[in-house]
Amino acid sequence: MKNINTYIVTAIVSLMLVVATAFLMTAADAPIREAGMYLPVVFGAITGWSASKAGLLELDREERASGCVTHAAA
Repeated sequence: MKNINTYIVTAIVSLMLVVATAFLMTAADAPIREAGMYLPVVFGAITGWSASKAGLLELDREERASGCVTHAAA
């Protein structure tokens, strides 16, 4: 997956799922409340990974577009 749009969409969808599962914390049943405690952590980790991957891909794209070699030793 080298497409930056894929990572951005994954981050946005995961963030929306974090907000949606946050409402599970107020459920009446105990098992659903327990799932509501862990699911936002999982979706938050996916959001963080996708956003950082998209940022790194953007930095790589900018570096390649500049065309200059920055690490050439003297």
